[in-house]
Amino acid sequence: MKALNCPNCGASLSVQAMKAEITVCEFCGTTFRMSKTHTPEPDMGDLLLGADFGSDTLPGWELVKDGEITFYKGSPSELRGLYKPRVDSYYVLISSGFLDDFDASITIKFTEGDEKLITAGFFPRLTNDGGYAVYISPLGSYNIGYFTKDTTNNRLKWNTLVDWTNHSSLRKGLNVTNRLRVICDGERFRIYLNGVLATSLKDSRYAMGKLHVIVEPNGDTNLGIAFSDLQVREIAR
Repeated sequence: MKALNCPNCGASLSVQAMKAEITVCEFCGTTFRMSKTHTPEPDMGDLLLGADFGSDTLPGWELVKDGEITFYKGSPSELRGLYKPRVDSYYVLISSGFLDDFDASITIKFTEGDEKLITAGFFPRLTNDGGYAVYISPLGSYNIGYFTKDTTNNRLKWNTLVDWTNHSSLRKGLNVTNRLRVICDGERFRIYLNGVLATSLKDSRYAMGKLHVIVEPNGDTNLGIAFSDLQVREIAR
């Protein structure tokens, strides 16, 4: 049987724990569900679109070269970027097509910048008229919101759904990896952080749009980052 680690602290789980439907880590106390595939997250559907970042050939994605971007072929392969501070978010990748219901996940590693001023994540279902946003930060916190079109200046205006919230499953600091997973299923959204359910909510403003991978350096700090193992999957039924 393949070993499984706690998604929060990384400790190995016992064989007895892996046999249970609901598992509690004996080291940090995190409780999570064991699926049939022996992952702490829900079962995953078929892969629709992915990127391993071994090269800059990314079928199904638009690569936005606003920052200093390099591709590292390794284990894992990474898209590495360095971005200068500005008011708006940087789009790193944009799905070529519009998506409605999907299960998207990516591994994020912040490598440079003031930890209080740098964020990254997904903009799901984004169009010219608005869409959703899910951010994580190296402070161990996450944030969820949506954009609406501001008719006075034709720009997107931020609206908060879940304000910045600390979560014990997120690893803090630079040069550590965190796995962000966003499931959009109709008006229902579920956010997983390193395999642990962070929040579940309903919102019906936007039914479809493009998926964006984004970074956001605020203030006067640069933002260094590495992305790996981007997956977009069917919703498992």
